[in-house]
This record gives sequence, structure tokens and C-alpha cells, in this order.
Amino acid sequence: MADVRGDPWEHDPGPTDASGWAALFAETPNYRGLGMAVLGREAFRWHHGPMFYRGRLDGSAKVVIVGQEGAQDESLAHRSFTGGTGARMQHFLRFIGIDRSYLFLNSFIYPIFGQYTADLRPLAQDPRSPIAQHRNRIFDKAIVDGDVRLVVAVGTAAKESVVTWIQAHGGSAQSDALHNANLGSIPNRVRVVGVLHPGGAAGGSTAAIKADFQRAVNRIRGWVADDAGWLPADPGMTRNLSTAYPYSSAAIPYRDFPFGTCPRLGRGGTSSNRSDNQRAIRLFSAAGKYNAKGAHLSDPSTATGSSQGYDDDPGDLPYEPPRANPRSFDPGPPADLGRLLMGAEPGFSWPDFAALGVRSHQSFGVGPIYRGRFRQLSLVVLADQASQDDVFSGRAQSGEAGQQFQGFLRASGLSQRYLIFRSIPVDTLDLTAAARNAIVDNAKVRALHGELLRRIAAANGGLAALVAVGTAARRLAPHVAPAGLPIVELAAHGGSGWAASWQAGLTNLAARNYAKDVTNPTFALPATRSQLPRIDLPYGTTRWIGTSGDRGIRPRDLDLGGPSPDYLKLFLPSWVAALAAAPLTAAEQQAADQLT
Repeated sequence: MADVRGDPWEHDPGPTDASGWAALFAETPNYRGLGMAVLGREAFRWHHGPMFYRGRLDGSAKVVIVGQEGAQDESLAHRSFTGGTGARMQHFLRFIGIDRSYLFLNSFIYPIFGQYTADLRPLAQDPRSPIAQHRNRIFDKAIVDGDVRLVVAVGTAAKESVVTWIQAHGGSAQSDALHNANLGSIPNRVRVVGVLHPGGAAGGSTAAIKADFQRAVNRIRGWVADDAGWLPADPGMTRNLSTAYPYSSAAIPYRDFPFGTCPRLGRGGTSSNRSDNQRAIRLFSAAGKYNAKGAHLSDPSTATGSSQGYDDDPGDLPYEPPRANPRSFDPGPPADLGRLLMGAEPGFSWPDFAALGVRSHQSFGVGPIYRGRFRQLSLVVLADQASQDDVFSGRAQSGEAGQQFQGFLRASGLSQRYLIFRSIPVDTLDLTAAARNAIVDNAKVRALHGELLRRIAAANGGLAALVAVGTAARRLAPHVAPAGLPIVELAAHGGSGWAASWQAGLTNLAARNYAKDVTNPTFALPATRSQLPRIDLPYGTTRWIGTSGDRGIRPRDLDLGGPSPDYLKLFLPSWVAALAAAPLTAAEQQAADQLT
């Protein structure tokens, strides 16, 4: 049966260079500083970064959904509306015949502390507020410059934000009757409707919310009846707006997430919770519970980290995606290789890892399989898992070991011409070396890696070597390396003699002829960690991800007496948590003075 989420190799590549979206998002106002200046307190949960959107940025969106803010699932996915409310609205879209041509946006790019209260309104809705001004620019680009037909505001903050936007265009509207708005200079193809926020049902009856959604459907049905071409259903979708609206949830398509995103996110409900005084987010499996209810866990580390190796550009903030170079990100693999990486290519499936002894819950899926580029390569790397960071970054070798290995790559003359693959695409750090060896000996694992490397070698005539890092990778490499491609073996980071092994590997590479993109490489192993380049990570990734050492942990289950199969946790580095708010620009300070 087809997966209602689509094909698992589908993914959102992020904004294109030409679209201007990345630059607009990079102009996000100083939320944290404005909150402190206007309200005298931390108003926003800044720690795990902003979330800008979910859906289509290519101008094909016909429906824009506006919400209040994101929560912890959105922080992990770097996309809006991915938790419980997102699932409710996904179902609503499907009911009105839309499964692709939509865009989700929010009133606030950062989550707020607590509820949307009156003291937040000056920042949210005053036309002098940099936050309101920036949001209006986002709405304009999506709705006015695009081909949007319908705007749906979800909850009080969203309704007020849409009113603020309408007023900026010389129109007028009441937040409780958006369908009657005078839209001013907004194109007359646009219709606006509001609904109650599904989160309002958390502590009581859903009757009022269901009725409100039905009213919204009825209005849309009337607009379609007046103009049959106004909001056509997406290709392949059918709809009957005359039937009663079944208030429900729908899982979010894989194509709305970056490649490598843990499939627990977007599965139709909330899959994480905040912890450790905002420093951490705990992700739970299909067998886990919110706030680890009923589990007895102990964290093996608080992953304090350090700023060693961290380096950003002027204007960047550690808890945001790059501002200075907003187009520095990895859009994901080509479609054919994405399908193969996910084990969905006919004849090249991943094995049943649980049957091979893997204890990490299957719902965490596979995905953080690679890091780097697929063309113009000089080195391809096969590496063993070294931390739990990869499930949060969506890319291989993103913790301490990967940050150290980045220095190895640069010393070898490479800043971009490399591609790293995980030897095993699921969490096996709790298994014995013998168990991991048995997995890489599996015929399906060998076949998939062999085909993957065959295709990479065929597309990259300048490959100098296959670098194998770790015991399982070194065991696997001879069985999957393309004929004639030399293998350079390295010990796993932190293992006995690892530094000497890596230096020997650099000495080996120094004698080989291959294209380099670093001038005068040293071929000397650095003494300290580096950081992952932003071009290796998906769009929306905060600057502190891929830096500061291991950020991910797998807690110990005290009842099982070993690592929990159902919980993982991502920690903000302590040095980032201790940062003061960045200073306001002169324009932001002037606005803050006017708003207080």
C-alpha cells in the first residue's frame, strides 16, 4: 500500500538561489533583542532557532496557512506546522483538494514563551514593529507576488497578523470576520478566512473547533461555486465540499522536509518535548511518550560542548541559519540517488535491521546517510556512526568525530570535493563490534553500498581513493569499492592510535594526484576540531549544529539497564545558552523606543 506521506526520498531542497527567499528570511529582525527591549524579558524561545516556512516557495502555492508560532517539533525539523496543529491543517488542506500547492507561515518566526498575550501585541501588530514589517514582506512575497487564492488564519495571533497585513495595503478587516475583509490593494483573486486554533481543544471539547472548521469549508464552497476556476483541486485530488467536514489529522508529506529528516517528525502528531531549561529537545519513538512519561531515564551526558572550532561570518548568530551567506546549504541528493540511499531502489533495499539485532526503534527510520556533494569529487568516504548527532542534523558524521574529520579533509586539500557515507544508516552505537560487523556482512548492505559507490565512481572520474573510517567501514570497504579505487583505512576517532592512523592516511593522500580546492594543503592533522561547512547541512539548520562537539545523546533506560531504544536528545551548547542578546540595530532601537 502506498505511504500517505509519499515517497521517502522526496524532500524539500530549500529556497532556490533566484527566488530571493533565503535573503528575505536572513533579514529576520532581532527577535530576542526586541523582546528584551520592549517587554523587559525573554519573550521568545530562541535557543533552537527560527522556523520560516513549510511547503512551496516556488510560486505554485494556491493556499497560505498562517499560524502563531512553531514548537519543538518545528525546531527539530526547521519547518513550520510539523506537529499536531500542522497535522490538523494538513487534513484540512486535503479535504479542500490541496495536497501540494500550499505554504505554511507564522506570525512569529520564533516560538514564544507562554501564550499570546496583550503585552506581545505591540511587537506582533504595531506597524512600527520590525517583526510586523518583516512578516508583511513575507506575506507580500508569498501572496501578492505569487498566485495565492486563499489565506487561512489559524488562531487569534494569526488572524490579527492577517488584519495587520491587510491594513498595510489600505484595507480593513475584523479578526473575527476575515471573510468580510476589504482587501485594499491586495489582488482580488485572494480570499481570507479564519479558524479557531486546534490547540484550544487540548483541555476540553473540540465541538466549537469542529464547527468553526465546517464554517470555513462552507465559505470556501461558496467561493468555488461563484467561480469554479478560483481554487482548482491539485492534480490527482478529488473533493466534495458539500459533505460534512470530518475533523481529523493527516501525516505531513516527506516532500515538505529536508532530506534526512527523522521520519518521526511530521507523522501526524507531536514527537518531541523541551527539557533542561530550554537547552534540550527530547525526541521519542512510536513506542515512547511525551515527556518520557512512565520511563526512567538517565542522560549519560549534558553535552555542554565548547566553542572550539566554531567560526561564523559577521552578522551571523549561533542560533540562526547563516545570515551573511544565506544560500550556503545542501539541497539534498539527486532524485535517483536519494531513492537508493533510502533503500527504495528495486533490488537494493536495506535489510530488516531489527532482525539483525538493532535495538533503536524502527520508527526513527533511516536518513542521515550521507554528507557532502555528489559531483566533482576527489574523495569518497565510508565512515562508521560516531554519535547520535546525525539523526538531528540529517547528515552523516556531524558530531565530534565528524568535526575532527573536517580538519582531516581540509588538510588533504578539500573543502567541498568529498562525499561521506555512513556504513550503517541506523543507530548501532549500543551494539558490540561483532554485531556491527555482522550487519555490514549482510548481503543487502553490501549490495546497496556497492551500487551506490559504483554510481558515484561512474559520475566522478577524478576519484583518488575510498577512505574507510572505523572497524565496520574498513571491513565493508573491500567488498564494495569500485575496481581499481584505492582504499585508505583510518581508525575510528577516539580509538587506540586514531591520531597516528589519520596522519598516516594524510601522508598516503599526499602522494596521490587529485583535484583540490584548498590552496597549499598541509597534509598535517590539526590538533583541534573544526566545524561542518554550512553547505553540508540542510536549509534552516542553526549555526551551532555541526559544531561544539557531540550535541546528541541517547539516554540510558534504568529499567532496561542499557541505552533506551525510544528516546534521543539534542542539546544546545552551553556557551550558546550563556550568550546575551545581540545588540539592536539603530532602526530596531528606534522602533523599540516607540513601542514602549
